[in-house]
Amino acid sequence: MDTFTAPSPSPSFLGAHHLVHRPASPEAFLLKATEPIRQNFAFSAELPEEHPLFGGSVSRYHDLLFPLESLRQTMLFAARRYFRVPASRHPVVAAGSAEITRLDAWRRGDMRAGIALKIGMTPLDIVGGVPRGLECEAAVSIDGERCGTASARLVFLAQGVYHSHREAGRRQSEESMATGHGDPAFPGVPLPEQVGHRDSRNVLVGLPEHTGADGHDELAFSIDARAAAELRFEADAPDDVPPMLFREVSRQVGLLAAAELRGFVPSHAVLSRWQASFRSLAEPGLPLHCTVREGVRRTDGRVCRDAAGRPVVELRLSFLQGSRVVARVSASVLQDC
Repeated sequence: MDTFTAPSPSPSFLGAHHLVHRPASPEAFLLKATEPIRQNFAFSAELPEEHPLFGGSVSRYHDLLFPLESLRQTMLFAARRYFRVPASRHPVVAAGSAEITRLDAWRRGDMRAGIALKIGMTPLDIVGGVPRGLECEAAVSIDGERCGTASARLVFLAQGVYHSHREAGRRQSEESMATGHGDPAFPGVPLPEQVGHRDSRNVLVGLPEHTGADGHDELAFSIDARAAAELRFEADAPDDVPPMLFREVSRQVGLLAAAELRGFVPSHAVLSRWQASFRSLAEPGLPLHCTVREGVRRTDGRVCRDAAGRPVVELRLSFLQGSRVVARVSASVLQDC
């Protein structure tokens, strides 16, 4: 068993934490490297009292962002230390998901809560004993109570491939914006409480604009590029749009859309499920916007409910730069009442 404490992974986001590798063979323990087969890890930390990016949160719940980012940083660390992925390979998140399976454990209390992830990591597309990707799934517990799941898939691109993808994506977005496919109108900024914050500087999105000419009610949200730029603090990829931006924007537009479409009260709503597929690389220098539609609907028009009878709205999100879709997200917002 191989045990580490901070600074592995990055302590800037996770704070003090504990990571344990449970190798599948004695050689992995001795050589600090593994065969290219599934490996198991255990991660534990204290959950932050405030929002881990901004602080000043008004949410009554611990945030799905923390286990997702914990999983991503653990994968980056394991890729270099155990799976021999060269530092020259650029890590790109291809997919990610997280789900609350027991809401009671995610409600904030008076005491600091501890989170634990039981992680299984599988190498993908192995060439010469080195994986070109990693797939990871985790069981999430808070204060010893199993209460959620998380997963992620990373790919590791050669620098030339990475930069050619970036260049092609930027060109496609710029060409589409030149023909009129730009940001939606910016009708104003929501109150910070509407997106779970106390400080207006932490609001990343504008108020929704109703679109959907095909008869479906669609909402379009512009994303504040200046506020989003504050999230680019990672030393491992300073010029990338960080994956956590998509997660936080999903939460903010999810709360706003649930209020707009179904009358949810943001202070009692929680993003309970999030599943993302990243289709291309987003460019930090180009405008980014998000469209939202309601997913599953009852035929009688009434709101859907979970197994406990709580109202829940299913949403489909698309993140675009011009007409180019960079990510698609499926999410659930639950009204805790």
